[in-house]
Amino acid sequence: MKQTFIIALIFSLISFSSCKKEKNQLDKKLVEQTEIDTLNKFYFDCKEQIINGIEYEACIKRPGIFTIKNSNGKVIYSHEDNPFDFEFSDFNGDGYSDILMNYVSNTPGIQELLLFNIQTDKFEFVESFNSYPNSKRINKSHFYYSYHGSGCADNDWGSELYKLTETNITLLGKIEGLGCLENDTNGIYIYKVNENDEKLLKHIKREQGYWKGKYDFIAEYWTKNHKMFE
Repeated sequence: MKQTFIIALIFSLISFSSCKKEKNQLDKKLVEQTEIDTLNKFYFDCKEQIINGIEYEACIKRPGIFTIKNSNGKVIYSHEDNPFDFEFSDFNGDGYSDILMNYVSNTPGIQELLLFNIQTDKFEFVESFNSYPNSKRINKSHFYYSYHGSGCADNDWGSELYKLTETNITLLGKIEGLGCLENDTNGIYIYKVNENDEKLLKHIKREQGYWKGKYDFIAEYWTKNHKMFE
């Protein structure tokens, strides 16, 4: 009877040890899998560009922040509001690549702009650039214009003329297009802007509804008349 008890005790200890070993292995696998799953949650979108003889690497890390590193691996810029994507592009036409960061919003064309500074070999953030969606440069000047819908299925819209000096934006003019309601307010309103002062220069009546020709009108008007707003 005593011998039977000892054998049963030994068998129980062996079984317990085996179960504990299997549990430890299972726990280890779960930890390893968790680490892999956590790593896979991070998404990197990196692009490289040589500017002024220096190679830069810009990366989106989700979750995380947008960073720019120089060829020494040093982070020279970081942006907590991670963009949806970005591109290297010479926005101001100085011959050096800048960075346009694109964002998803209810207003298409929202971007942030980082201008490359050749004096410091770094990128500088342009304040309030996100207030000027779909910005386009006028020829080879320092003048730019934007476009954005203002509601009513884009029957109401707007465009701003501004000047970019280094990282400073100066608003110079506005075009407002109204075509939503069936009344006498429908039309195109062109303003000259001086800080907080807006002066109506021209009002062009038009019919109610969506106007396909607005893009050509905006581009042509600002291209021909931008200098009179300075």
